[in-house]
Amino acid sequence: MRSMFFLVLFAAVLLLIVTAQDARAQSETPKVELGAQYTVLRLRDFDTTDSGVGGRITYNITDGFGIEGEMNFFPERRINFATLSSGNSRRTQGLFGVKTGIRSDGVGIFGKIRPGFIHFGDGTPGPSSGATEFALDLGGVFEVYPSRPVALRFDLGDTIIRFGGLGFTSHNLQFTAGVALRF
Repeated sequence: MRSMFFLVLFAAVLLLIVTAQDARAQSETPKVELGAQYTVLRLRDFDTTDSGVGGRITYNITDGFGIEGEMNFFPERRINFATLSSGNSRRTQGLFGVKTGIRSDGVGIFGKIRPGFIHFGDGTPGPSSGATEFALDLGGVFEVYPSRPVALRFDLGDTIIRFGGLGFTSHNLQFTAGVALRF
């Protein structure tokens, strides 16, 4: 998974070099952002930390308000959360919601609320190959805009997962770092 982190980091640096421009005032916030990211999810109640990669799309309605969707894939095989046993378990996370805050030409600070799901799979294909649970992502976002078409994004939040079949709710720390192209 470290190689995935370095791949995303390399892509971010490459985008910064390729798109570097002289500093100038931005007349309007770009409406669409397409991003790639590296994420770390600490599953507190299971005493495990998973890392993965994903993508995000954001539509900025105003300078301070946007709607977004994000998908993350955690390919590591550790615990099968559907059966609470060792085995093949890959996670897929989908979050869809809003961010709101303040933005200048160089940086932005936002709060976010994004309901969605997390799927715990057992590594076999098919709809009965694991459990899908409700997730809610609450947290903050810090963005840096080194040039008009590029955004660096850092998210920190509480990913709340409702394990319906197991009868409890889990609060989990999640950190995400990524780069986005803005149009």
